[in-house]
Parts: sequence; structure tokens; C-alpha cells
Amino acid sequence: MSFVLPANLRTFFGFDGARPFARSSGPKREAAARFLMFDAYYCCLLLGLDARRLGDETNLESDKFIDGYPDSFKGQAELIAGLLVDAELGRLEIGPDDRDDIEREMVRLLDLTSVTRLSTAGDNLLNRYAVTGFDRLRDAMLPPDNLEDFLVGYHELWDPTGDQS
Repeated sequence: MSFVLPANLRTFFGFDGARPFARSSGPKREAAARFLMFDAYYCCLLLGLDARRLGDETNLESDKFIDGYPDSFKGQAELIAGLLVDAELGRLEIGPDDRDDIEREMVRLLDLTSVTRLSTAGDNLLNRYAVTGFDRLRDAMLPPDNLEDFLVGYHELWDPTGDQS
């Protein structure tokens, strides 16, 4: 499996420099050093899966940025595969009682021998969902200067009311 970044994600997060959030300095900058490029991809992916909308393939970088999951995400392969299946069933409007179509989609999307648990089609869809998520992110916030500002803005995308309960 090859993960491909949405175009301009590197610049948005400051990965085009040595580390993310290159615009920040001091202690906040040190905390951001632990923020992986895959973390940014994953944040975008979750927003895209939630929207149940595929992004345009032309808005992906031309080359992969990583094969498989980084160590800190390897335990999430089944979860991410499940989220993809759920998003696709929703996007395609396949009802919970339509067992044949559900099975057909699962066979199309999953490959349990793959390190990501996804087929090539599933891998490609995952990248396209990340494009949608990145579009949502860019529409909602400016490029963050530090990790804390990003996390606050990202949280607001999930809870626009600001309700903390």
C-alpha cells in the first residue's frame, strides 16, 4: 500500500521545511516535532471519511510518501479499514439490510493479506477521502503556526458549536 498526500498538505503544515509547523519556534516547536506527516494525513482522512465524499484524484501528489502505516498507526489498520467500508456504504447508499451489496463492497475494498488490510481500490479511495478532508481543513482554517492552534481548530471542525459537554 502506498499513501499519497493531498497536494499542498506539506506546505499547509510546514512539512516542506525540516519539520511540521516550521513557522513556530521554542517549546511549541519541539512538541510539533512529534507530529508526523502521517498524523496530518490521518486528520484529513477522518474529515473526508466523515463527509463521505471522494476528493479529486488530480489533487493528490504524484508520488507516495510512505508504504504502509508508521509504527504508531499499525494497530489502527483494522479500524481504518472499517471506517473506509462504513464511509463507502454510506456514500453508495447501501442499506444495512442489503447483505449482497455489503459483501460485494467488502470484497472490493479489503485485502486481509495487505499491511493496511485494504485492496488497491481501497488504498486509492483512502487517499481520495484524505483529499476531501484536506479541502475541508483548508476551507475552515489558515495554516497553523503551532500544534496547539491546529488541534483547537481541528476540534472546532468536529464541534462547530464549541460545546464542551
